[in-house]
Amino acid sequence: MKDKKMYTEAEIEALAEKAAECAMEHFKHGLNCGECVVQGFLDLGLSDYPKEIVGLVSGMGGGMGFTHHTCGAVNAGLVVISSEKGRKNPYARETFAERVDELHHPGTGIYPRHGAYVKECIKEYGTMECRDLCLPFDESTPEGKKDRARNCKKLIGFCTREAVKAALRP
Repeated sequence: MKDKKMYTEAEIEALAEKAAECAMEHFKHGLNCGECVVQGFLDLGLSDYPKEIVGLVSGMGGGMGFTHHTCGAVNAGLVVISSEKGRKNPYARETFAERVDELHHPGTGIYPRHGAYVKECIKEYGTMECRDLCLPFDESTPEGKKDRARNCKKLIGFCTREAVKAALRP
């Protein structure tokens, strides 16, 4: 992996915006919501992960396998954050207590960072359930399908932006 660069807040904001724009563009080309979020992050060129890792989130689209459960964009955002801030080796810490602290520590823990991202998504949209996010749109009509797609595209941009910020902040 590349050495991790420390970014200024302005750089993080600019990178997050660029990733969001790329992610929303990918949606227009047939990528699903989860794929868009990860691909938008990969487009920044900040990691050495191969482009094939997009396959890890392909099944998240449509609310986890098109079941309309947890939004694929929200889930894929967690993957983006974990790609930068997750444990590469959970056994690197010697003791059980150290491993648990690495997850839960209020200042540096993995769970608080990921949880803050999920809370931002819920704050913005009121839910992270695909069916609830799509419910306002009558998908039996062409206009309803377009409106739902516009909403998903906007959500993809939001999730990508917030995930990249969470992934790049110290």
